[in-house]
Amino acid sequence: MAGRSAFAWRVVPWLVCPASVTDGGASVLGKAPRSASAFKEDMSSMRLNRPSVQLPRSAHGRLAGSTPACGLLAALILATAACAPTRTAGQRQGTTAGAPGQRELVLRLEPNELEEVRIDEAATAAESEDYETALRIFKDLLSENPTLVDAYTGMAGVLEETGDLELAEAAYGRAGKLDPQDFAAASGHGRVLEALGEVKQAIRAFQRALVIRPSDLDANVAMARLLLSTGQVDGSVAFAERAIKLDPSNGYAHLSLARAYAKAGRGGDAIREYETASELIEPPADVVLALVNAYASEKRYQEAANAAEALTRTSPSAVAFERLGWALFRLSEFAKSDEAYRKSIELDPAYWPALNGVGVNALNLWIQGGKNPDDPLRDEARLMLQRSLRANPDQPKVAALLLKYRL
Repeated sequence: MAGRSAFAWRVVPWLVCPASVTDGGASVLGKAPRSASAFKEDMSSMRLNRPSVQLPRSAHGRLAGSTPACGLLAALILATAACAPTRTAGQRQGTTAGAPGQRELVLRLEPNELEEVRIDEAATAAESEDYETALRIFKDLLSENPTLVDAYTGMAGVLEETGDLELAEAAYGRAGKLDPQDFAAASGHGRVLEALGEVKQAIRAFQRALVIRPSDLDANVAMARLLLSTGQVDGSVAFAERAIKLDPSNGYAHLSLARAYAKAGRGGDAIREYETASELIEPPADVVLALVNAYASEKRYQEAANAAEALTRTSPSAVAFERLGWALFRLSEFAKSDEAYRKSIELDPAYWPALNGVGVNALNLWIQGGKNPDDPLRDEARLMLQRSLRANPDQPKVAALLLKYRL
């Protein structure tokens, strides 16, 4: 056979924001369907005709055999590790292993024609969200040939989609060890490691993926995002710029470059990329907020106010109204600024930046009115700034204002 047909797995574009690192788990990758747990119970009945082994603890300190499915996958990985560690010419042709009187296991990395048909059936089931059927097919394939790489990557993709990230990580990792040149294994491993918070390992996995396929757009965007999260700004810029060269019309690539430029202090370039991304994709709220802050850093206050006002309509939040209040304050539109700040406090009474905004607006009006000690504006300024300090005591400038004006 000329080569293994890659298992085409649907990847939801969750590369939009760094929340893939912080949100973690199934909330990012999708809600697990009810059939996943039923499949785990079914998997527990599967037994390879191999000697029993001591299950090790994972890199996260959890017992690998803590659930029936974990136990099966750990045993399967350990068993295949003893059978066929890496791709060789002999294994491409196919070998067998097994003690006399036991069922022989096929050791072959690439699928034969029948296995390709069954892999396609599993892919079709997965695409229709029939994960139980897909996992059952992959389980059966691996019980017959425990070194079938496509079955590992296919099973890992289903587990990733259902939120079983630790099992998915183990399956992708085993596929990569069996065939270090498998791009699906390397890139999938990187995605899951990132979702598990293993950023350094995720970077290494995506590096392997890019050695195999340097022009893959998603892998370049992922490297830009991961390097930025570790403070490697120049590297992040380089990968994001490469991603845009690969596909100038990809909004997520422009978004990655915007974030990298912003971290690099290139505010004007960041604004250009944020604006381009917003034209190409429907920007999530955090992207619009980042654009507002980029405008602010460049002292483009009217544009910051326009973007913030739009954000309050599409995704109203305490943060959005506070940013609008701040931009309007910079434009000397104090009454509108105060209104926006108060709406922010209505949504979150403890949001200290908005409390500061109302307090400073009241303080300015009190100062302009002659600093009358009986003026209600003085009381309001004191109340709001004190509330802000209770919400966030680490504000020396606010404490200094209270002392300076004896509020």
